[in-house]
Amino acid sequence: MKKILGLMLVASLALPMFAADDNADFLPKAGDWNLQIGMDPMAIVMGGTWSQVGGFSAGYMVSDNLGIKATLGLDIDLWNTRKYAQDDAAVAANPFSKDKIVDSRKRTSVGAIVSLGADYHVGKGKVQGVFGAGLMYGVKAIDKYEYFYNNAITELNQIPSTNLTLYDGVTSVWAPFPAAATGIDNGRILRQYGDAVGNGRRQMVGLYLSAGIEWFVAPKLALGLNANLNIMYQFMHAYTAEYEGWSTIENKVVTWTEAEQPMENGFSLSTADAAGLKIYMSVYL
Repeated sequence: MKKILGLMLVASLALPMFAADDNADFLPKAGDWNLQIGMDPMAIVMGGTWSQVGGFSAGYMVSDNLGIKATLGLDIDLWNTRKYAQDDAAVAANPFSKDKIVDSRKRTSVGAIVSLGADYHVGKGKVQGVFGAGLMYGVKAIDKYEYFYNNAITELNQIPSTNLTLYDGVTSVWAPFPAAATGIDNGRILRQYGDAVGNGRRQMVGLYLSAGIEWFVAPKLALGLNANLNIMYQFMHAYTAEYEGWSTIENKVVTWTEAEQPMENGFSLSTADAAGLKIYMSVYL
């Protein structure tokens, strides 16, 4: 990624010198509004990181070369993982039964990031270098996993069969608990979510620097390519899990919550990864 960023910087400086200034009507002017649709603007929280995957920008040209812009990126991840497991009730009735049930794990993640910055265009031809900088703020409003089982927990079957795993690759959804204090030997996970009330927020504030090129293929219409360097301070919310299990004290299925992971925070300096390379279309009005 560092090589890509370096090549983008060199191209940004070199290409304007070779581009022909044969049609000034192609280029943006002071007072133009700008709309941009990208495969990768400053957006999105994914899997605990802040990736740039897609979004929309609106801007205004303060001068022929300098523009200001605001960017909004969204990430909505709704994913349902299904696994077959033995049908315990069918096997109890017939040890040779091959019947199966389906368990599922649902992932719900909704995040957004906004940035406010400026772009400076270098060159007067149809191919221009574009350099940018700005501030950004991101939040992951919903971040949870939910688990659904079709083999019920009963007094005779306190650890029913399932082939579900935890989201982080742990091979079992079951966890041991101290039976002496609670009457519960084992519990299976029902939900994992941010903070104790289920409304956890993963947040970040940061600065981005960008370098790239814009090629004006028609009057006021450009195709762009750039790379970003991100400097971020992140707040990773605490995680809580909800379990269910059979209590020999209450002689029934009970549910409870456990604190799984405290809040984390820290700085990062990165060019992201392949997602740090943005391809976009820009229209000046």
